[in-house]
Amino acid sequence: MPLKADKTYSEYMYNFIDDICKNIGPRLATKPEEHKGIEFIGEELHKYCDETFTQDFKTAYYAYPRGLVRWGGGLCIIGFFFLFTVIPWLCAIFCLVGLFFAVTELLFLKEYLDIFYAKGISKNIFGRITPKSGKPKKYLIFGGHSDSAIELPYAKLGVPSMQKRLYGAIALGVVSIIYSLIKTIIPGAIGYVVNHPFFNVTWLDIIYLVPFIPWFAFFLTILFKFFGSKIVQGANDNLSGCAVACAIAKFLSLAENRPKNIEVICGSFGSEEAGQRGSKAFVKQTPKEILDNSYTVVLESVGGGNGIGILTAETMYLTVNKKFPFIHPIQHHPDVYNRVYKAFENCREKRKGLPPTELVAAKFAGTDATRFSEKGVPACAIVGGGIETMFIKNWHSLEDIPENLNKEILLHALNISLEFVELVDKECE
Repeated sequence: MPLKADKTYSEYMYNFIDDICKNIGPRLATKPEEHKGIEFIGEELHKYCDETFTQDFKTAYYAYPRGLVRWGGGLCIIGFFFLFTVIPWLCAIFCLVGLFFAVTELLFLKEYLDIFYAKGISKNIFGRITPKSGKPKKYLIFGGHSDSAIELPYAKLGVPSMQKRLYGAIALGVVSIIYSLIKTIIPGAIGYVVNHPFFNVTWLDIIYLVPFIPWFAFFLTILFKFFGSKIVQGANDNLSGCAVACAIAKFLSLAENRPKNIEVICGSFGSEEAGQRGSKAFVKQTPKEILDNSYTVVLESVGGGNGIGILTAETMYLTVNKKFPFIHPIQHHPDVYNRVYKAFENCREKRKGLPPTELVAAKFAGTDATRFSEKGVPACAIVGGGIETMFIKNWHSLEDIPENLNKEILLHALNISLEFVELVDKECE
């Protein structure tokens, strides 16, 4: 048997992405361009879905990730100043507060910094494909995201390089906290070189300055060069996911393809690049009776690379629960990712030579699936990328344009999704 969706669908998805990139362009969360992108997606969903709906929410569009880097780094710089004064303990206070903001916002997705930033309105836009039976026995949710990211120049160097830079910058703050406490407990260790009523420098400071000066210069480059000045097109990240979601609706709108027992909800989350705020709003605003009887598959950057990863976890993000050791990486639900992988196996039986597909845990960055899994809603994500590293191609890069998409990966992600729909629909008979 041939795969369900043929190359006409890959052309549909590519043209969908190309239209938004060429006619709307980059789409910073909450800004008019994102709203135009949401309207475009809504118009496509309206063509194929039985009904569409939006969910409005307000969010701070610069607090994450730019805000957490600048607040965390800025407070640490203030703290470093006090290292060589008579009150070095202030270094520990400023660095601790800075690292608290950086860690809680980045890893725990908290929103403490929002009060310092302007807010705007963003939207989720979704459509429903109701089952032939009329009453759904299960809900399947598919979504990409409408906004695009701020350029990250270091992303071109690869994930290991980015991690080393981030961890190296954080390590300077940690080491300086420890050193400031040593200076507070043992003032004048090894004797003073300069002993001023406010500033003092000991021989121990002279030793510490040897690694501190180049380390601090490195810290400054991370702080001021981590973000570029432009917003990227986001063809792959993540108009590709929106395109697949709309293609799912297009395919299932045909009478012969409509599911018998399940309702399919597909569309786009807003403001993912601002800290997965759209998916957070979706989980909050969607009726509990739907979420409790649903599987969610987030379609993230499924138009690049040479393979597909089905995410079992997103270990950069942490959640707190009652089980020891109480803090755990975000884990997705096996009921979802195992079924998605089974859908891939079904695709492979129908056609040989498909792009490689694996169950993997994401170690850096994340998807909208985190907001479902942190609340216990069954979810996983499908991500395109290089099969060697399973990281997104042209991530947060000015090279993330339609011309660099891989249509084969787009079509593969669509067919896995459609096989997943058929698999769950048959289970509900």
